[in-house]
Amino acid sequence: PTPPLPDSLSLAAFLLLALALLAESLRLRWPSRLAALSSAGIAVASGLVQPLGAAALLAALAVSLAARHYRRPELWLVWIALLLALALHALPGFDNPLLWQGLSTPNSAPYRLYWSYDKGAAGWLLLMVLSASPQVERRWGPAAAGVGALLLLVVLGLASVAGVIAWAPKWPHWLLPWLFANFFLVSLAEEAFFRAGLQRWLELRTEPFAALMAASVAFGLVHIAGGWVWVGLATLAGLGYGLVYAATRQVLWAVLAHVAFNAVHLILFTYPRLM
Repeated sequence: PTPPLPDSLSLAAFLLLALALLAESLRLRWPSRLAALSSAGIAVASGLVQPLGAAALLAALAVSLAARHYRRPELWLVWIALLLALALHALPGFDNPLLWQGLSTPNSAPYRLYWSYDKGAAGWLLLMVLSASPQVERRWGPAAAGVGALLLLVVLGLASVAGVIAWAPKWPHWLLPWLFANFFLVSLAEEAFFRAGLQRWLELRTEPFAALMAASVAFGLVHIAGGWVWVGLATLAGLGYGLVYAATRQVLWAVLAHVAFNAVHLILFTYPRLM
């Protein structure tokens, strides 16, 4: 059976948030802001975002607008802390719907599929501020993107050899809701932060390869809960996404690489990992 979607109002809020994220990533400022404002209003009306959550979003928006216009280090630290708190579900007032939970295969670790409004909102605020930041114009070219894609395949092979995942082909009935969440509410926010944010910021201050490596290691370290092997694999995956970003200078290509990697992982291997 197809997993139940959120109620119609909540679904509309998520779809408008997805539209806002897509428009902002393409630097379509006013369509993005109109969609984001409409999404937030519907989310509050539906109960998806409760009063404390609405207050958190307003505070994050105010700090984001200030960070967009004033380049003060202490302000940016507060801004990053607020967005991380949203993305990590550390702030109350969000009723993120659970669409599915269980074992994707008999030998897999338990998995829960959420649609997380707070993380998606953090991604939009991040893109909104970054769109006003200086951009690195130099592209590394198609060869870098090809190396990045090849590296992502190597990561899956290494994970299998290390006993983290195993061959387990399947077609989950919750694949479409998972794809929506993984693209708009997970990968887009993560790639905006680590590639269009951290990697780009470092490239403006140091050598491009050093920036790529530092952003990849930072991406790996946020996966520390899975253990050091998981950190190493995530670092290599981050290197692959970073190469795709450096090749194109478009965060959407990095997001597509991220989603494609995760989809191959889900469909062909144990997901999220072996028990």
